[in-house]
Amino acid sequence: MKTPSLTIALSAALLTTSLAAPAHAAASDAVCFTGGRTPTSGGYYKVNGNGCDGHSGTTVTIRFGTAAGDYACGWTFLWNSMLGADNCVLTSSGT
Repeated sequence: MKTPSLTIALSAALLTTSLAAPAHAAASDAVCFTGGRTPTSGGYYKVNGNGCDGHSGTTVTIRFGTAAGDYACGWTFLWNSMLGADNCVLTSSGT
């Protein structure tokens, strides 16, 4: 029966492919040099950022300042290196 040898060959091919694929760390959609945050209702923050790079999405990183950290946001807008984001939750502190 050829089924066991086919299974072994497919497993080896899958292992080789997964080992060759580079590992990627999760990255924020937008990364800002500095920024601020204002508490809003429901335990959320309104976040603004300056010196930002990336794109509008749901994750934001503020590198320096009192608002430093990573945020998961319901809405973001990035334009000319300025960021505005609403319904954000601090997921990790930048301290």
